[in-house]
Amino acid sequence: MDDVADCLLSVAWKIFPLMGKPPGRPETRAEEIRSFLVDACHGAGMRAREWAAAHGTGTETDHRPFLRLAEVCADANLYLGMVSGVLVVDPERVHRRWAEIEALVHEARGLAESVTEFLDGRAAFAAGA
Repeated sequence: MDDVADCLLSVAWKIFPLMGKPPGRPETRAEEIRSFLVDACHGAGMRAREWAAAHGTGTETDHRPFLRLAEVCADANLYLGMVSGVLVVDPERVHRRWAEIEALVHEARGLAESVTEFLDGRAAFAAGA
């Protein structure tokens, strides 16, 4: 699970410099999304590291939602770069990419919730609840 944590933290650190300002006050939808992506990856990565210290490496099945979260967040960030750095604006293409970005953000929110439930459930189980 330590490797999973490193992957998530790496994604967060790759997105963070692109935000252009501290994550607390996004002014555009792209900034709001990037702020969420950083928070989701950083939070899951830090908690995965804590989980690894308490429980060990975990199984491949345990790792899958964490790694999928990292992948989806990296993809969403890539698409954000595509809509913000166009040389010739094609409204139809930009619209399609924004639809893909929103779908990825929706998936990332679900994955972040699943990861949190996994970590909270395992913590409660370990505590004897």
